[in-house]
Amino acid sequence: MLLAFATLASAAGVATPAVANQSVVPGTFPLANQPRVMDGRIYSLDTRGNSVVVGGTFTRIRPGASGSAEINQARLFKFDVSTGQIDLTFRPTINGEVEGVRYSPDGTSLFVAGSFTSINGTTRNRVAKLNAVTGAVDPTFNPNVNNTVKDLDLSNGRVVIGGKFRFVGNQTRERLAMLDPTTGAALASFDLAITDSRYEYGPYVQELEVSDDGRWLVVGGNFITVGGQTREQIAVIDLSGATATVANWATDRYRPDCASVYRDTYIRGIDISPDNTYFAVNTTGAFFGNQSMCDTAARWELPPALTGSQLQPTWTAHTGGDTHWAVHITDAAVIAGGHQRWENNPNPSPGGDNDGPGSLVRMGIAALDPWTGVPLSWNPGRDRGRGVEAMASTPSHLFVGSDTVLFNNQIRQRLAVLSTSGGTLNPPPERLELPVDLRLAVNGRLYQTTFNGTAFTPLTQVSGAPIDANNWNDVRDGYVQRGQLTYFGPSSAFFRRSMAGNSYGTPTNLSTSVGYVDNDRDLTPYDQPYGVAETVAATFHQGRIYYTKSNDTRLWWRWYSIESGVVGAQEYLSSGANWSPSRAFDVAGDWLYVVWNDNTLRRAYIRAGGAVDFSTLTVVDNGVASGIPWATVTAMFSTQAPGGPIVIPPPGALNCTNPAQPWKAEYYANRTLEGGPVTQRCEADSINYNYGTGAPAGTGLGNDNFSIRWTRTLNLASPRALRITGGSDDGIRIRVDGNLVIDDWFDRGYAQRTVDTATLPAGDHQIVVEFYENGGDARVLATIQQL
Repeated sequence: MLLAFATLASAAGVATPAVANQSVVPGTFPLANQPRVMDGRIYSLDTRGNSVVVGGTFTRIRPGASGSAEINQARLFKFDVSTGQIDLTFRPTINGEVEGVRYSPDGTSLFVAGSFTSINGTTRNRVAKLNAVTGAVDPTFNPNVNNTVKDLDLSNGRVVIGGKFRFVGNQTRERLAMLDPTTGAALASFDLAITDSRYEYGPYVQELEVSDDGRWLVVGGNFITVGGQTREQIAVIDLSGATATVANWATDRYRPDCASVYRDTYIRGIDISPDNTYFAVNTTGAFFGNQSMCDTAARWELPPALTGSQLQPTWTAHTGGDTHWAVHITDAAVIAGGHQRWENNPNPSPGGDNDGPGSLVRMGIAALDPWTGVPLSWNPGRDRGRGVEAMASTPSHLFVGSDTVLFNNQIRQRLAVLSTSGGTLNPPPERLELPVDLRLAVNGRLYQTTFNGTAFTPLTQVSGAPIDANNWNDVRDGYVQRGQLTYFGPSSAFFRRSMAGNSYGTPTNLSTSVGYVDNDRDLTPYDQPYGVAETVAATFHQGRIYYTKSNDTRLWWRWYSIESGVVGAQEYLSSGANWSPSRAFDVAGDWLYVVWNDNTLRRAYIRAGGAVDFSTLTVVDNGVASGIPWATVTAMFSTQAPGGPIVIPPPGALNCTNPAQPWKAEYYANRTLEGGPVTQRCEADSINYNYGTGAPAGTGLGNDNFSIRWTRTLNLASPRALRITGGSDDGIRIRVDGNLVIDDWFDRGYAQRTVDTATLPAGDHQIVVEFYENGGDARVLATIQQL
């Protein structure tokens, strides 16, 4: 009855406890006085103050002190992290695996879920509520779930479960349900069936997570449909209303197959950020190329920042062929557990299950930069086994549960507890706005001028002979973040040095010091990522390095971690235009400033997703009024100047209103329409292109591995049906007003088919045609006829 006038996100009778978050990356040494789990696996962890509860498949535990006697305690136990003391008054007996455990908001109860059917001799099928002090079964809470529950979480006190079940008591609930926290009854306000499986396996929920504010539920598993809407392996549920609804959030990035042994689902871990703005997904599946989501960790923005269909991740981190299991997000890091050997490994050589240029050893666990997905310096290492399948944190500790014994070369059977005392800060990217203090390298000397977007103060030399011993010819180009000048320098390497005003510390060679590995291949200098040695002009914006290369005319971007100094190994095309005249880069606001070789300074707009719009490239200064010899500038970087911010307005979006060119065409340097388009333009009414084995002219794309999206508005003077023909080599899909009418999104030789829509009302209708090319010949056809 309460839900008739209160939202799901706020209706609980008790307050949700404050988010227990970490502002630093914890230390790497596991505490010695914490409990040991002597067999089995840990599947779930939760905390309340100093109390920690552990669930899994184990049967034996013992105190941390060497020589302590083992305790027969199966599948669930509690301990106090401040002392490491196991709670011997909490001794429930459970006859099956515990896969999920959560404290109630007031800390007096524990909700547990799994495959069990009995606790303390009392029948409790798969979900139970226990007294958090004694372990006694709550007599009034009895959901009676008919099959395995794979995961459990709370939304402001209410219990959310997912798994293989179809009934909660006598109520039909297809694999996902929300339970009354007092009785365990399935709530009528939450009834979103998980149906339609991948291949021959029955549908089920593998993982779920509720945001700390109770607003969002993210579920992953073997399914195609959630609440009657297409959602492939991953779905976002909105809990803010009186009735739960499937959010306007969908992606098809988890549609393609991984290895055949993961034909049901390759989702393995989900967590939502403490600020409720994004979530991370971990997967298994083997290596299927760096445009696949197999064996990755990925960041996805939650609504309202990201809504719609065909959504793309903010970043994707590749292991090169090993599974990521549990994922846990703090303010400082995205902790990815599993049985991985490497991170930052999108190009394993000669193929999957090998390291590759730019990869770093991260045995079984890694801390990824929340903003970029690039590995942080944190690297305790553990024996890999099956992997880390459970993590939790408090402001003072990180808890890691697995199936193995060693953590950072210390014997810590299956449970590692790490302290945040003395932890490492991970600063977010620093954003610069006009005005800036601009440094220009000219003939080995460094000069400074203050720039407000239109005018410059007189140049003043600030470094180089005769002021100091710095030779600025050694800097190819670079940028300043958090008091560190980071730059591409001599010997094909990448460097960082402290910067205070115009005093510079001793350079550190990041190419040789961060730990890149590419055993036995030596494809790049120092085993660093592809493209570092060839970088010419470079700058930094919102976690991305933008750069040109000596062996390419186009503009590229890649991720970077300020904390670790690691360069992301995956390269993304930012613009397919000819950027070879550029000599140096800098960024202020959302504009890329470019020193051009015709003695001008220009700027171009940086659009969402990393694309720099070459069509917005305009001259800011020709050197006459400023007196700056732009044609001799070899490097450029800036720091924030006082005043401002001065904002240069963004350019307008591309609108294709000419009837002769009604299609807005966006070209992407990948098969998944990911990131920003490297080229966009208005095109003719007819989509009928045979690219052969080449690339679309004037786009800067490679001959293979690209995708295109065409969008237009079609006005119907009267109600009409449409006859739509789509043909492709490789994949094509066509939507009318967001509804998919042709979906042939797979590799194939050229084929086409025609479909008729239902009668559409008079007025404007949006038509979207999407195409991708994998390899070989490429051809696309799309025609629209009014019936």
